Amino acid sequence: MNIRRHLGIKAAAVMLAAGGLGVGLIGSGVRAAFTDSATATESVNVGTMGILIASSTSGAVVVNSGPVNGGTHTVTYAAPTIQSSVAGSSPLDFKVTNNGSMSIVVTVVSSDGFVAPWADNFTNPGPQTLAAGASYDYTGGIKWSTLGNSDLGSSHSVTYTITATA
Repeated sequence: MNIRRHLGIKAAAVMLAAGGLGVGLIGSGVRAAFTDSATATESVNVGTMGILIASSTSGAVVVNSGPVNGGTHTVTYAAPTIQSSVAGSSPLDFKVTNNGSMSIVVTVVSSDGFVAPWADNFTNPGPQTLAAGASYDYTGGIKWSTLGNSDLGSSHSVTYTITATA
């Protein structure tokens, strides 16, 4: 019985050692590598920028020349002959239309170099965001306080420069 027990333990030890060695060799030989890749293509269409200025006010000279950036986009207005010394104004209405395909921010700047009694009649609304096809109406022109003899024969004009950014 003693021998049998001894062989049983020895056999068990050999089997355990062989099993451990087998698991160890298999475990160190098994490897896994994970890879991942992806490809994406995106087409970007940024659209076009464009503005068109129009005015139905008599005496307004509108210039729509060249691209929005680097082109000339102005409205110049000279007051008609004033028939009285009473304070008054000569309004100018003009419209800026976004004729591009993307939204733009329109800014209007006045040349405003007036000396009293003359003044610019423009109330600047600040930058205006216009969606494609949208328009904004502006009112400017020239106004004056009571005129005197020294104002006889004088003429005044104002130029509004229109710019747009995306």
